[in-house]
Amino acid sequence: MLLPFLLLAQTSTPTEDLLMVLRPQLELQMTRECEKAVSGPDGSFLNLRSICSEISQPASVCLVEEISRQGSLAQVAREALEGSLGPASLGVASACIERLMQSAKPVWDQEFPVR
Repeated sequence: MLLPFLLLAQTSTPTEDLLMVLRPQLELQMTRECEKAVSGPDGSFLNLRSICSEISQPASVCLVEEISRQGSLAQVAREALEGSLGPASLGVASACIERLMQSAKPVWDQEFPVR
């Protein structure tokens, strides 16, 4: 279904170009999933919903860059279609979590200084 298209596209188009076209859809889906995750039945996390779109933008950019850097488009696509987190997906996710945490470190250090 989608996998043959991705495989064909990967051979004829630079991976990052293809992923940048798909990035807005990825960002929207990440925002939706974040909002679902923080929408508790009691509404206690309602104030967190506003940051979901702020988080999804740099996260989706990171995913595109990491998939391109690691050359793992076909593997990540296959794992996504199978509905599983395999080694390629986990490698990309781990790299992005590390990058995003490093970029947030100065803010965290300022907000929560170690004494």
